[in-house]
Amino acid sequence: MRANRAVTLRYARALFELKDGKCLEVISALSSIKDEKVKQFVGDPTILAKEKAELIAHAFNTNKKCENLLRVIFEHKRFRMFPELYQTARAMWLRDNGKEQVVVRSAQVLNKDETDMIVKIVREIRKSEPILKVVHDPKLLAGITIDFEDSVVDLSVSGALEKAASFMYGG
Repeated sequence: MRANRAVTLRYARALFELKDGKCLEVISALSSIKDEKVKQFVGDPTILAKEKAELIAHAFNTNKKCENLLRVIFEHKRFRMFPELYQTARAMWLRDNGKEQVVVRSAQVLNKDETDMIVKIVREIRKSEPILKVVHDPKLLAGITIDFEDSVVDLSVSGALEKAASFMYGG
């Protein structure tokens, strides 16, 4: 279940304002827990929030501010929002450093020249340094989509077909 976007944004701002890269790493690790025992520990209602925060802070050797943020997250039972919290806070950190995550989906595998051209165009248009993630997606038929944090540019055949169908059916 997706956490409420406004709540996630509040916690992400708090994490961002800590200006602590190590705390962001902790949230990243907590957002991608695979081990079932660790998942049980994080979600265990019989373990006090303070104890969870202290143990995690000690394991990652973080400062008291990060420990306090973790404690608040656990007290309010918001630990399921770790993946969204990490993504939102990371986007804030990137933006603060003149960068942004850009996901490029392509029907074909792109070569270095093609990805370099996309990076150049994004730099010119967005005035930021793109952190490119390229995904091969044959369902696009041909072309690419470029997904920014706040918008999507769809230059794919499947996107054009969807627009045409929507137009034809009065959408």
